[in-house]
Amino acid sequence: MRIIRIVYLSIFVLGALSAGALGQGFHERRGMMGPMHHSMEEWAGRLNLTEEQTARLQELRESYLRDTLAWRNEVAVKRFDLRDLLHNPQADPDQILAKQREISELQSKIQERGIHYHLGMRKILTPEQIKLLPRRFDSGGFPGHRMKPGRGRGMGRE
Repeated sequence: MRIIRIVYLSIFVLGALSAGALGQGFHERRGMMGPMHHSMEEWAGRLNLTEEQTARLQELRESYLRDTLAWRNEVAVKRFDLRDLLHNPQADPDQILAKQREISELQSKIQERGIHYHLGMRKILTPEQIKLLPRRFDSGGFPGHRMKPGRGRGMGRE
């Protein structure tokens, strides 16, 4: 089972790195490019962004993805571990709860970094542009939230 997890993680990391090498973030292959899940061009139009703002927002987003990549990968592996523990009748309940706490701590780090991302956006956008951001972005629609299985709109649920 551990080998399978390592293979999945390797594929996940290679996919993220190869997309980054092409000048695209991991989520861009699925459409998440701007402040939410739309292309940066679409957001530039909706928010009337300048070229400089667009470039700065793209840099900020790439920084967020780079900074959280290790945590997101770790969450993916720990979710496999948790799933294995939950399906093991002999698994110690304390071990299961400890694994869930590890996942929650990592998710908290990712969410906090998402807040910093949002605060960085606020430094780039004008007050009028900030008002144009969708309300659900303020309430947890941070970059990367689609990576949580079973949550959000995800692929095929849009």
